Amino acid sequence: AIPEQLLEAEFFGYRKGAFTGAQEDRAGFFQAAQGGTLFLDEIGDLPLAMQSKLLRAIQERSVRPIGAVSESPVNVRLVSATHKDLATEVQAGRFRQDLFYRLNVIQLRMPPLRERRGDLPVICDAVLTRIAQDAGVWPPPRLADDALALLAGYGFPGNVRELENLLHRAVTLAGGEFIAAADLGLGEDTVADALPPAPAPLAASAVAEAPASSTLPNDLVAYLDEVERTVLVRALEQHRFNRTAAGFSLGLSLRQMRYRMARLGIAGDEPGHD
Repeated sequence: AIPEQLLEAEFFGYRKGAFTGAQEDRAGFFQAAQGGTLFLDEIGDLPLAMQSKLLRAIQERSVRPIGAVSESPVNVRLVSATHKDLATEVQAGRFRQDLFYRLNVIQLRMPPLRERRGDLPVICDAVLTRIAQDAGVWPPPRLADDALALLAGYGFPGNVRELENLLHRAVTLAGGEFIAAADLGLGEDTVADALPPAPAPLAASAVAEAPASSTLPNDLVAYLDEVERTVLVRALEQHRFNRTAAGFSLGLSLRQMRYRMARLGIAGDEPGHD
């Protein structure tokens, strides 16, 4: 826990000589944000004693730096955020009710990642770009289709922070242009829970429907390639040429699907492919 005096100094500033190590005057958050917006993250974790001092600063629109004999007026717009339910915290006695009402003028709920699956590609691209810039890697790696499909089915109990950690690890492990699902390090149980149930395999039925013949094929390799091509095309058609879903139904990764499609001359530019 951060000592209360240090929190007070960060919020309201201090004067030279106010305490050991105070070598010069220093402005706090409120003075630095004068005429602008002050954002306080995780306001629900603020100790009760500091909640009282913050409430007074909001009510009086002035702050007194540590070691000062007079107050300084401040004019800031206050925006705060928390992962906690402050109404519940008030009932539990961990958050001041009067401060809650002071802060709760306009309330905006930010939906968690699990409720914004459609935004995942954009969010992931932005995070990967920032990670690449920090690491001096360019161009930034991109998520492969199987990785994006896995993330879209994941619950993200740790929300954005967990996503950032996953992508940091993936960039380190991938070491290439694309990040595959295996690079995310979510574990087999998580992968199994995130992916949809696989339909019944198509390979057996496709082979069973191959025309029976008493004559053995002259070219076994070509014959098996044609059977495999028939199975892959049927799987792709069933899944509207989504290679990730088609491959999953056959027990193949996206990389394996791409390899087989290229080898067998199967086009993947139909509408709806991934």
